[in-house]
Amino acid sequence: MKKSVLFGLVALAGGLFSANAQEVTYVEDCSQGYLMNKATDNWFMTVQGGSNVLFGKDDVHAELKNRFGGNAALYFGKWVTPNFGFRFGAQYLMAKGATANAGATYRKMNAAPISNGMYPEKFQSVAPEFDVLINLTNWWCGYRPGRVYNAVLHGGGGAMFMFRRAYGNPLATSGDDLKWRAAKNTPLYVNVGLQNNFAVSKHVDLFLDVQYQLFHLGGAGYKHYCQDLQLSAGLNVYFGKKEWSCPVTAVCPTWKYTDAEGDALVARLAQAEAKIASLQKQLDDCLNRPVEKVSCEGLATIYYPINKYSLSSREKTILSSMAEVMKETPNQKYILTGWADNYTGTDEYNTRLRNNRVNTVKAYLVKCGVNEDQLDARIDANNLTDFGAKGAPLDRAVTIKLAD
Repeated sequence: MKKSVLFGLVALAGGLFSANAQEVTYVEDCSQGYLMNKATDNWFMTVQGGSNVLFGKDDVHAELKNRFGGNAALYFGKWVTPNFGFRFGAQYLMAKGATANAGATYRKMNAAPISNGMYPEKFQSVAPEFDVLINLTNWWCGYRPGRVYNAVLHGGGGAMFMFRRAYGNPLATSGDDLKWRAAKNTPLYVNVGLQNNFAVSKHVDLFLDVQYQLFHLGGAGYKHYCQDLQLSAGLNVYFGKKEWSCPVTAVCPTWKYTDAEGDALVARLAQAEAKIASLQKQLDDCLNRPVEKVSCEGLATIYYPINKYSLSSREKTILSSMAEVMKETPNQKYILTGWADNYTGTDEYNTRLRNNRVNTVKAYLVKCGVNEDQLDARIDANNLTDFGAKGAPLDRAVTIKLAD
């Protein structure tokens, strides 16, 4: 019999445990940090195109309208975390400007100098590139799924394969072989830019990109740095999962109290009820006590709205008159007492309110010319009238009396 009862209790406990275990749920909690997505997630392709302008030290000799060119780029990249990623690809650049080295491009082409020996310049380049990406929005504001706008800072570099329009024979003065040719110049370059992304669907972002680029052109006896500012528009197309998974946390069910915990709660409840009964008795005794009459006789009483201690124009007029009386009797002392009702607010707050009220009155009397030594500012923690809560407005005051 005992074995059967013991077996039944074990089975019941196991059933309760299983029922409670089934109530555990698991949810994503982004406040716990981020999980790394799979290697196949968060890849994207970028296609963009726009315009550029050269503004190197030689290029500025050309008119601005003659320095605008075109650019395009194709990249593939991956976000490693919501904040950091990379991309690689190539950009195409058609640039226009000015150069002091006319021999390589426009010599014998009847190209007139622009000014001070400068000649118009035009070249193309195809440049492989690698960039690092930083999502400033996620970094500064925290990752949030479904965000529409993201500011992405990017920077990197690569090498340019240059092409210039020139004759096959640099010494030729005419001929039919004028065409785009490799410039035999492969300068390195660096760039930095800001991409402003706007999500238009789950897998596509449209963006506007501003980029600054610096590269070094060199030739026989002639080298200079070129600076290029690009403005492009384009789109990012994402492959696989674009959003980021958050850590999964368990939400456990609320367990029932044990018998010991229940008994402790019952005991605490009994203690609370006894304390409430004691407080109720004290309150009844207080309400049944005859009301003590408090003398409010004095020179003046300044009343305040609840929670206020600033002086109205009416009260300032009264205090100005009081100040004139006080100045006529410089040897007379006065007692200023700050009051607040005890039916609203905490003791700490009411103490601070009483002090603010009496100090404001004292300060105004001194401002009106009363000697500060004549004024004894104090507070009283009792009610001014003890007429009950209905008479609370009469307890929010500062009284002014003659000192004995």
